[in-house]
Amino acid sequence: MTHQIKFPQTNYFNYIVNFMKYWLIISFILLLFFSAPSIYGDVAPSDESIDSPNSSSKAKNTPEEKTENTPEKELPLMEESPSEQGETFGVPLPIFSTDPNTGDSIGFLLAVVTESEGHISSIVVPLLTDNELTGINFDLNVLGFPSDDIDYFLLLSHSSEDFWDYQFEYEHHRFWAEDLTLEFNIGFENSASNRFHGIGANSEEDDETSFTFKEIIGAITIKKKIFPHFSASFGIKGRSREPGDSVVEDVPSLVDLFPDEEGIEGVSYTLPVEFGLSYDTRDSRVTPSSGILARMFLEVGDEAVLSSFSFRRYGGEVRGYIPLDDEGVFTTAIRGLIEFVDGDDIPFFELSSLGGKNSLRGFGKGRFYDNHRVLVNIEERIRLYRWLVGDINLDIETAVFLDMGQVFRSPRDIKVNDIQFVLGAGVRFVVRSQIVAAIDFGYGEEGSAAFAGLDYPF
Repeated sequence: MTHQIKFPQTNYFNYIVNFMKYWLIISFILLLFFSAPSIYGDVAPSDESIDSPNSSSKAKNTPEEKTENTPEKELPLMEESPSEQGETFGVPLPIFSTDPNTGDSIGFLLAVVTESEGHISSIVVPLLTDNELTGINFDLNVLGFPSDDIDYFLLLSHSSEDFWDYQFEYEHHRFWAEDLTLEFNIGFENSASNRFHGIGANSEEDDETSFTFKEIIGAITIKKKIFPHFSASFGIKGRSREPGDSVVEDVPSLVDLFPDEEGIEGVSYTLPVEFGLSYDTRDSRVTPSSGILARMFLEVGDEAVLSSFSFRRYGGEVRGYIPLDDEGVFTTAIRGLIEFVDGDDIPFFELSSLGGKNSLRGFGKGRFYDNHRVLVNIEERIRLYRWLVGDINLDIETAVFLDMGQVFRSPRDIKVNDIQFVLGAGVRFVVRSQIVAAIDFGYGEEGSAAFAGLDYPF
């Protein structure tokens, strides 16, 4: 029997018990890690020179970032003592989540980092988790950096209940010309427990339905630098999506409660084009501690060009990172996003949505749907400790955050009473070279959720 466990809004005892359980696991694994440096390579607390944010490695910076955003004195620490033979070390961490959609997952990961000639050449992260709905899950994440201009990401994920997720992402700077960047991604997914509560900010929690979801997605984008820090982009995307019956026994199927909702039957597909403008002064694209990213985007799909529906998606986003001290211990991260989707007969899953680890972290993914959305995230990131593992900085961070947002049909529908607020805290394990293992706990109007992932939420 498969079912879903959620934290009720008033069940504070279970929430505290689960938090303590997971924290003990984290503490135990960290104790093993720091007490056995011979297993993982050279591990030592960093000195004052390492504490400076200017000495952090930023292996995934673009060539432009290296020359414009990073002064020469800020070159990665790893270059001070390069290893011609290369070095490999592992960082074990617990992995867990309490997702309102999929229930509890718990397991562990091992980040195997290979360092060659003074820079990161690859990061391989196998994960093994147990989930009450999807069973035993094995994920393999591979991040490769064959040169300063090329990086890629591969995800292979499969569960014992035959749900899967395969993704490949590739990024090539100085592609064909000095000022061009190529981005490519493709993905295939069969997910187990998606949720739909109806359209609008006032959709009821009691109207929860579940559905499986098969997706094929792909995109290719060319970016051209037009001025210092300014870039323009053009991309072609492709998406094919098909909802299926629920596999959660105690949650109704989508088709039972919303039989007339657009997109619930058959395959919906689109081949849109996207245009974008961006301004980027961040010191790192993966682990930024200062700078601004501002972007505008326009995505257009039409039935005349291999699409089952016509739509326009457009909006803007601003992210800011403000260091509050010279040592980089305190960093304030802020994001503002507004998005609009217009068109006729648009499947509900192509509308704007809120909920999940990258938006409202106290709700499951896709909790709220409507044509448009507005979102604000404020997060204070605090570095608790820094260790030197080989030539790599490993930071242990905590974070406190506030998420707030709303979906809406028209601007006049935005009301203070309809804005959803989420308060929360997180723990992050940051290899400043280019990876983040994050665990975030959020509490919203309908209860609590915990999300884990290999990136910052923004």
